[in-house]
Amino acid sequence: MLRGPAGTGKTEGAKAIAAGLHLPYRCITCSANTEIFDLLGQILPDVDEKQLSLVGELPSFQDITLDPATAYEKLTGTYDEKVSENTVYEELIHHISEEMKQKQTATSNRQQFRYVDTPLVEAIRNGYLVEIQEPTVIANPGVLVGLNSLLDRCNSVFLPNGEVIHRHPDTTIVVTTNHDYAGCRPMNQSVISRMNMVIDMDEPDEETMVERVLAITGCSDKKSVRTMTQIVRSIAQYCQDNLITDGCCGVRELIAWVQSFMVCGDIQEAAHYTILSSVTADSESRIEIEGSCLDTVLAS
Repeated sequence: MLRGPAGTGKTEGAKAIAAGLHLPYRCITCSANTEIFDLLGQILPDVDEKQLSLVGELPSFQDITLDPATAYEKLTGTYDEKVSENTVYEELIHHISEEMKQKQTATSNRQQFRYVDTPLVEAIRNGYLVEIQEPTVIANPGVLVGLNSLLDRCNSVFLPNGEVIHRHPDTTIVVTTNHDYAGCRPMNQSVISRMNMVIDMDEPDEETMVERVLAITGCSDKKSVRTMTQIVRSIAQYCQDNLITDGCCGVRELIAWVQSFMVCGDIQEAAHYTILSSVTADSESRIEIEGSCLDTVLAS
């Protein structure tokens, strides 16, 4: 498990693990409504591909209007220069009706269903690395408990279609999560106990942030990026001290700020549409943050 604030490199870390192990990377992003079937696969109506290809072979309304004779030939196999549009429309309706009757007879009035794998099941079958993103936002904390048999010595799980799959020896499951953001809930202890490693991803230090942002944005003004990095860290500390929690101030916001600065060339102007607007929705708090953190550093 990789646990830490946004922008600390949890997902990139999971991708790096996959690259280091030479495994394909897959991911699942959880939401409040995620259920166990979203992780293990779903039973969906089976759409007849032959029927879909037939629709592509039928003449369109535009084809019938522009060239009724050719459209009629496509339906009946007979070319008639004198055929009217109404006749072609009637033949099209008759053709579709007959196909539907044949389909209904073939399926014996029963809807056909098929099982669809999820990225998690695909990884379990084939030995991939799969990242499960933000499981703490799931409304029901017991959802991940359904995966416990995969994470312990059983190494197997029952799928919705009745199949039992065994975990490939190379399969690697990485859980990435924030722990103190809006909507996050405590993770079930039985899931945490099955994690071989739990790593807390801390905010990078100033020099690391500067080098990372320079590499990502391609900005060559290292001095300005260092100044902006100092301001971001100052804003983050100010928000923590003053319990401002309705926004975010981290590496992603710094990257957006630097990219905006590269366009407009003014640090303070770029801040109004990036870092300041991201840190809180309250206008009075933004004014206080700008005066306490931004103006102070830029004036020095």
